[in-house]
Amino acid sequence: MKDSSDFMLVTQHLVMTEHLNPNNVIFGGQLLAWLDTDVYIHVCNKMRFRSMVTVAMDHVHFKSPAYLGDLVQIYAKIKEIKKTSITAFGKAIAFYPDNDKHRLIIECEITYVAVDKNGRPIKAFNPPNKEWVERRTADSRVIGSFIDPKEKSEN
Repeated sequence: MKDSSDFMLVTQHLVMTEHLNPNNVIFGGQLLAWLDTDVYIHVCNKMRFRSMVTVAMDHVHFKSPAYLGDLVQIYAKIKEIKKTSITAFGKAIAFYPDNDKHRLIIECEITYVAVDKNGRPIKAFNPPNKEWVERRTADSRVIGSFIDPKEKSEN
């Protein structure tokens, strides 16, 4: 995975008692649920499209536990856009605002497929040109804004 500067902070969660497993660390399924939901939100905002389903969570690596009271930041970045699917990187980092320390908890890749009202895959992402794809994958800090493929780059 790339450096966090390439990723966008999507949201934050507070680890509470109901998120803990019997070992008093966050339940792995809770982290996966947060990542799936929050990365989905990021993809929806970037693509201006939300009729998608999760088809894969790959390269899931649990790096360290999260503990009761940890602030967990979820980051996302679009990796690849195809005609029917989008793959994004997601990661969760424990952040401690009192000392500005960060610790990687989990990272993964998530693939979403565009579907119609009957749940069948559809070709929803037909990138008009290379610039259109680059604007949605390279600058994850810009979300939810329409980017006309005909517009000139502002440098």
